Amino acid sequence: MVAALMLRASSDILSKAQEELTLRGYTPLQLASELSLAVQLVENFLNGEIVDRNTYDLVCGKLNISINPVQDLSIEKSIENIETSNLQPPNASTNSIVTVNNAVPIANSNNNLTIEKTSQSSSDSLPKSVEFGLDKSLQTIRKNISSALVRQCDRLRIIDLNTPLCLHNLYTETNVFATLPSSQHLDLNEAFANVSPEQYDRFYLDKLHPPTIPANQALEESKQILLVGGLGSGKTTLLKYWSMACITGNILPKYLPLLLPLRSLVSLPDIGDPLLWLKQQLINYGLSDEFLDPKVLDQLVNQGRLLLLWDELDDLPEIHRAEIAQKILRFSDRYPKNRFVVATRNPIYGHILESFSTVEIAPFEESQISTFASKWFQTTCSDKPKKNEKFQQLLATNKPLAEIASNPLLLTHLCTVFNSYEYLKPNFYQEILNLLLTKWEQTKCLSSFPNQALSTSQKLDLLSYVAIVSLDRHGYVWQNNQLEDDFQDCIAASHNLSKLAINYDQIFQIFKWQHSLLIECAKGIYALTHTTLHDYLAAYRIANSTPSAAQKYLLERIYLKRWHGVIVMTVSISQQADYMLKMMKRKIDELVSQDPQLQSFLTWVNQQSIQIQTPYKAVTIRALYLDIDLENTRSLDRARALDIAHSRSLERARSKALGNENTMETEVDIDYTINLALNLDLALYFANHPILELACILEPDLQRGLQFLRQKFPDPSKNRETFAKWWQAKGLDWSKKLRNLIVQHRKSSQEWQFSDNQLNVLRIYHDANKLLIECLNNAEYVSPLVKSQIESTLLLPQGEYSILQY
Repeated sequence: MVAALMLRASSDILSKAQEELTLRGYTPLQLASELSLAVQLVENFLNGEIVDRNTYDLVCGKLNISINPVQDLSIEKSIENIETSNLQPPNASTNSIVTVNNAVPIANSNNNLTIEKTSQSSSDSLPKSVEFGLDKSLQTIRKNISSALVRQCDRLRIIDLNTPLCLHNLYTETNVFATLPSSQHLDLNEAFANVSPEQYDRFYLDKLHPPTIPANQALEESKQILLVGGLGSGKTTLLKYWSMACITGNILPKYLPLLLPLRSLVSLPDIGDPLLWLKQQLINYGLSDEFLDPKVLDQLVNQGRLLLLWDELDDLPEIHRAEIAQKILRFSDRYPKNRFVVATRNPIYGHILESFSTVEIAPFEESQISTFASKWFQTTCSDKPKKNEKFQQLLATNKPLAEIASNPLLLTHLCTVFNSYEYLKPNFYQEILNLLLTKWEQTKCLSSFPNQALSTSQKLDLLSYVAIVSLDRHGYVWQNNQLEDDFQDCIAASHNLSKLAINYDQIFQIFKWQHSLLIECAKGIYALTHTTLHDYLAAYRIANSTPSAAQKYLLERIYLKRWHGVIVMTVSISQQADYMLKMMKRKIDELVSQDPQLQSFLTWVNQQSIQIQTPYKAVTIRALYLDIDLENTRSLDRARALDIAHSRSLERARSKALGNENTMETEVDIDYTINLALNLDLALYFANHPILELACILEPDLQRGLQFLRQKFPDPSKNRETFAKWWQAKGLDWSKKLRNLIVQHRKSSQEWQFSDNQLNVLRIYHDANKLLIECLNNAEYVSPLVKSQIESTLLLPQGEYSILQY
């Protein structure tokens, strides 16, 4: 008597299994963890889907479900009640299938798939009649596996959600880099002329990205793809989407898609053959032996009708990955007409998969983030229509958070949190780090990586140390050997780490490939994946030091812009926020306290804010006057207006001398052209520079108004012709709205004749006050009294208010 290789539990077995799970309080995740199985295999068993004999026996044994000896032999002619009367493949046979105690087996051990391993030749095309039969067989198999394939691919298990979601409700079109960022040879001194490395932030790092193309385009254009992407970039989601899109005929309709999760298909240490993996997955999709005709499958493989999507290479033990990649390469060489996609975090496998084109999943852009968020809140809380709008507003006003949201996994976590809370808790970024360092691997039931030199807390300690040291030395970016030097210096200086035998190369690889916390932006240029996480790691280190040391450290760096993100995050999680904020206010005010002219200017600004009739708060008007760079642009705007007015006077005099008295129509045209020209200067400055940042923090309505105008403004650098047409038609009206929004008719501060040094001091003073307000708005432990005192005395000369008690 021969035991079945593949089994499906009967309704009686499933009922007993559910009773045992309820009785013991087990979840599928806990059961899978105890049995050292993939969660997907346990869920397949509990959902009445096909599983291998080993999984079947382990689950039944764990739940005390008895398995009787073989009692009956029967022929199973259908799977899930599929009507097969008109779907019989050529030469369909009725091989015996073994039934074991209420289980529905799929194949016996004597019924192995055999495919002739013939070499490809130039004359292997099929006659038309045979090709027609092959097409018909292909469509038959597609139809038979479609429901099972869609069921297995159209599901997403979200961390901290109890119910799985459907992929088709959330999937957002993805882009890829056709050129890997890490393969670019860039000179940052040339790329960012006149900008010191210490000033590189998320704005500059985004500019290092190579051009992107739609992922679907990459699939159409390349037959063999190595799909690269960091943790949570969406590799598995994209493979699932391609599988469903192919089986439903939306892409590559003449191919048979097979999503091949290597972790559940490959038995270790006996890896086996890719051909067996294909057969195994077809069986998992519910294809019975009646449709597994070896000749048909042989023809499909040889004629290149398969779309093979290999996943979970990174989930296998590292010692087996190269061997499996070699097997996939040999298979692709033997059957090169098929389409292959192999997903992995590490592009190093491109050196094994030599015929594969490597593409990398690009971070989400703003439009993709918006699309995903809209779908998410429509799917998860459709009864709260304002959720999505509030979420979009949060991202629009919080650049660090918007940067985090460019990663699909982190965006999903952010949306999950926002379902419950409409604000960020102080520990949110700690949750993000925990997700990348431990939680993601735990949810996939991956065994811990062996021989790791550092624990999770030690990794966090080292990363936070490196983050703070790099900001002092060279900012967010490491070039040449700076990263290695910083790591080694931090290890040597740490009491906890200096005693350990740490292999730098091993730690580097762990942070880069296992946790995806370190990226190569270009050849030899490294950064943490998000500057937001860099800021948080540094803030984590400072906040966990002594209060006096933390305050001294931050106050010394309050005028360095690259430290502003760190200072905001430190204050947000510090329980000494009141004292730190008052010390910041005193230090900022001292910057202008010793200059009589600057004090007089602040007095004048305060008087103007009281006199101007505007819906804005007085402190917002004071902030408007402090935007010195915008004021310089307006000064040039006025100078250009005087120059054009002078030219017009000369033109009118010349026309009058020639006897051309009737110039009304010409003057109207000239007035319109001049208005457009004058407004263009201000508009282009607005398009290329952040303006009124302090005022916007103080006045949310102003922020929303400017954001609305920015969305309406086409990017002149992308398509000049489109921009020119838009500007000619709508530029004047758009400019009026902008000028009204920024209280354009206020009296100019240029009359004060500040020196260059005074202008620089005012810029620093403006930016430091902006930092102070951001700290106030984000501080979890600030008292209402201190917050009110600081807000009410912001941007005032010292004589206008009583000094705060420190």
